[in-house]
Amino acid sequence: MGLQTVETCYGKIVGIEEDGGTYTVFKGIPYAEPPVGENRWRPPKPPKSWDGVYRAEYFRGICPQVKDGSDFYLKECGANREMLSEDCLYMNIWTPAQRAGEGLPVILWIHGGANVTGYGHERMFDGKGFCEQGVVLVTFNWRVNIFGWLVNEELIKESERGVCGNYGVLDQIAALDYVRENIAAFGGNPDNITIGGESAGSSAVMNLCSTPLTHGKFRNAIMESGGGFDLFTSFGMRDMEEACQKTSLERLLGVKTLAEARALSAEELLKRINRPEAAGAYWPLTVVDGYVFPKTVARTALDDECSKVNYLLGYNGDETYMYEQDFDQNHFIREMEEEYGSYAKDYLALCDFLGKKDEFEEYMKRRNGEILKTGAVVLADLMDSQGHPLYLYCFDRKMPGDDVGSYHAAELWYVFKTLDRNWRAFTKEDYILSDEMAKRWAMFAKTGIPNVDGGKEWKPYTKEEPLTMVFDLKSGMKNLGENKRVAFRKEFVLGQKAHP
Repeated sequence: MGLQTVETCYGKIVGIEEDGGTYTVFKGIPYAEPPVGENRWRPPKPPKSWDGVYRAEYFRGICPQVKDGSDFYLKECGANREMLSEDCLYMNIWTPAQRAGEGLPVILWIHGGANVTGYGHERMFDGKGFCEQGVVLVTFNWRVNIFGWLVNEELIKESERGVCGNYGVLDQIAALDYVRENIAAFGGNPDNITIGGESAGSSAVMNLCSTPLTHGKFRNAIMESGGGFDLFTSFGMRDMEEACQKTSLERLLGVKTLAEARALSAEELLKRINRPEAAGAYWPLTVVDGYVFPKTVARTALDDECSKVNYLLGYNGDETYMYEQDFDQNHFIREMEEEYGSYAKDYLALCDFLGKKDEFEEYMKRRNGEILKTGAVVLADLMDSQGHPLYLYCFDRKMPGDDVGSYHAAELWYVFKTLDRNWRAFTKEDYILSDEMAKRWAMFAKTGIPNVDGGKEWKPYTKEEPLTMVFDLKSGMKNLGENKRVAFRKEFVLGQKAHP
C-alpha cells in the first residue's frame, strides 16, 4: 500500500493511491495563502493550518490567463480554462514512497508559458514515470501575467522592503521552501531537491540559481529550452525603478490608484491589459530590485555567484518551426541593432541570408533554436571555466504527424513518459527514447550525473571537449560545433561587451 495520508506542518493530507498502490498522488495542496484581495501583488504568505484532513484529490485553480494565441499548442496540449482562479497557489505531489522519511530524491518542476500562461497539471505532466524510478515529482501553479509581474511606485511604498514586482518568482521560492519543509512527510529528501523547468520555467530555474534567497536549497538544476545564459533573456531584466516609471496604471488599467486596481476582478484585469491602448504598458519580466535580485542574472553568472549545483541544460532542434514568423528583414536588422549596439554591423555581416528571401525565411523558422543553443553553450562555457559540471543536450527527434520537427516543448512528452496523451502516432522507437530520457533525468535527480546502466556515457561539457548528447531515435554524443553567429554571440556575452 502507498503512503495515502501524510502529516505536514499545516495539517493532515490524504491523497489518491494509483497503479495498485505503487505510488500516491496528492493534488491541489495549498503552499501559500490565496493571493487575493489585499494579498494581490504582495509576496506569498505561508498557508494557514487546518483541523481535520485535507483531501488532496483533485487539481485546483489555475492563475487567470488568456487563451494561448497558438492553435498549434491548443491542439497539442489542450487547456483547462474552466479552472481559472486567482486563488491559484497550489502544488501536486506524486510519490512512490510507502512511508514518511524514505529520503527519495525530489524534482520540483516549473511550468513554462512565457510568464503569462501555463499551469502545473498540463497534459504532458505526470509523475508516474518518475515514481517508477524512485523519484518524487512536484509541480505547482504560480502567478503569471499581471498577477505575477506588475510593478508600480505605490507597491514600493507599501512594501516592507521597498520593492515591487517579481511576485511570480517569490511564489516559486515559496513552493521550494514548502517542499523543503514538508517533503519528508511524503517520503522525499529535503536535502536532495532538483529544480527543473522548460521555456519560461527554464528561465525561472536560472532565476532561482541566481537569487541569494535560494542558495543551498537545492542540489541540481534542469533547464530545457530556455534559461541558460542567453543575451535575449538574461539581459532582458529591467531595473525596478525604471520599470515603475514606464508602467502607468491609468494607461494599463484605466485606474489611478492601487486600491482601484485591487478592486477590479481578475477577469476585468485581463480584459484591460489586453486593450490596444495598454500595449507596451507593462512587461511580464523580472526586475532588479536589490532583494530578490541584487543584480542581473547575467552579472550574477559572470561573477560566479550562481548556485554551486550540477546543471543539465539543453534545447530542441526546431524550437520555433511551428510558429508564424515575422519575415520583415528591416525589422530583423533594427532588432539586431538594438541588441548589439555598436557591434551590430559586425554581427549582421555574418548573416549571409539577408537579401535572400527563401534563405531568410528558413532562418527565421529556426532562429529561436539558434538563440537557445547560444544561451546553452554560453552558460556551458562559463560553468566549465568556473568548475561547475554541466551536461548539455539537443533533442532532435522530428515529431511524427505533421511537419513541425522537434518543436519547442516536444521533449516534455518523452521526459514525463506521457506519449500516450498526445495525438501523434508514436513508434516503438519513440517509447524506447522516452524511457531512456526519463531514466537519465531521474538518475540526474538522484546523483547529479545523467548516466544509466547500458546507456552511452553522457560526458560533461568542457571547452576542450564540447560534446552534446543528441536525443533522437538513435542517440549519442556529438560535437555539434558552432556557426559564426553563435560564436559571435558567445564572445559578445562572455567578453562582457553587453555590459549586463
